[in-house]
Amino acid sequence: MRVILLVMLSFLLMMSDAYGMKVPKVDLNVSQEEYAISFLPVQNGEVAVLHLASGNHYLINTGSYKDRRQLYYYFNQIHIDDIKGLIITEKSEVDGRMIAELVKKFGIEEIVAGKSLEPFMPKEVSQFIHTIQEDQTFPFSDELTMRAVHEGNEKREGLDFSITFFQHRFLWLSSQSSHAEGILLRKPLENVNIVKLPVHAKTEGMSHKLLKHVDPQTAILYRSKERLLNSEMLEAINEAWIDLYLTGQHGLIAVKFNKRNYEVLTFDQEDGVFKEGG
Repeated sequence: MRVILLVMLSFLLMMSDAYGMKVPKVDLNVSQEEYAISFLPVQNGEVAVLHLASGNHYLINTGSYKDRRQLYYYFNQIHIDDIKGLIITEKSEVDGRMIAELVKKFGIEEIVAGKSLEPFMPKEVSQFIHTIQEDQTFPFSDELTMRAVHEGNEKREGLDFSITFFQHRFLWLSSQSSHAEGILLRKPLENVNIVKLPVHAKTEGMSHKLLKHVDPQTAILYRSKERLLNSEMLEAINEAWIDLYLTGQHGLIAVKFNKRNYEVLTFDQEDGVFKEGG
């Protein structure tokens, strides 16, 4: 059933000091038979948090070490005190110093990465690395499993994976090359509800053909409203009546899934985003 509940979250009145800043607190209240994904509006990189009903968290990418205050700000905002695992999606998201710090700071037990990324990962975390290739799976819990749809090692490619939860399917796309598109077009992706779109350059975009093949209801982009998007991709998104969310416009975005439907939760851009020196 195609149900999308659009919710504007109001911040709690209680504020706390973290990293020298006042941080608006948010509780996603993930209960049994639910999970959520938070997309963090960090300045560089594509970073998200997978929230499990068990209370475990998996971090998707890390952002850069020089921008780590942003990452910790959002961790504090969404109550991230521990991280069980880390997923690295592409070479540009490998920051060895940041990965090593997070493993030490949060006691990360496992790092999931495409087989082609293994040589680029920091040696001090090699014992935690679990490599994954096309069509292989990795379980987060008994109810939730990640499947590698494509694991690319060419330019503008990375790990494309999906998570299926009851009748809902989330697709994280990292690859944006003609080679990857040819592979993805041969994959059964017609039951995707939400897709995280790849954008490696503003002159590039997801083709009409691939967008039609995936046919999502909702799309999420790590882009700022100040940067122009590819006009053809925007046209394709509008023609397909896809709800588009940009981290640079909506700030922190979370998607919460249960058996029956999913909710897209957004925050006011000015109230909830990290401000340097704030």
